[in-house]
Amino acid sequence: MKAFLIAVFALSTILVGCVTTTEPSTDAQRLSVIDLTQTPGFTWFVAEMDGYRPDSAHVSRVRTAMNASPDKKVYIFVRPTCSCRGTQRMFPQVMKTLMDAGVDMGRVEVWSMKAATDAQPYASLFTVTQLPAFYVVANGVVTASMGDDFATNYDETNADSLIANAVSR
Repeated sequence: MKAFLIAVFALSTILVGCVTTTEPSTDAQRLSVIDLTQTPGFTWFVAEMDGYRPDSAHVSRVRTAMNASPDKKVYIFVRPTCSCRGTQRMFPQVMKTLMDAGVDMGRVEVWSMKAATDAQPYASLFTVTQLPAFYVVANGVVTASMGDDFATNYDETNADSLIANAVSR
């Protein structure tokens, strides 16, 4: 009986030690293009991206602007399961335009966030205030933020012109 009680106590101690009380991470998570096609929260991404046909003139503007400034990067912050049009329509359209322009995906960073208040690695450069959020950075300086443009000018089909305007600044 004594051995049984010792075994129960030992097992209880081990189980209590396995319980965690830490909060879930609220850090932004970087996603690759492969991640976007395989992550459950982004099941809509491929279909939305494949269904968009960016205007070749805007694709050319993106290509020219990005080639002219090799240090220019695009940072995109999205909420995975958000059913808002910005995330499920505009974000894949921006990605499609960047890909069609031949932009090296090493210069495009996509970050998944649960909320705009999640910690993100570029807090010293900009504050994410809404999701999705799009920033263009060159030489360590934000040259464009597309949040306001998209909120007021996005019409479901013109993400190509908005990203072209942003990277051309």
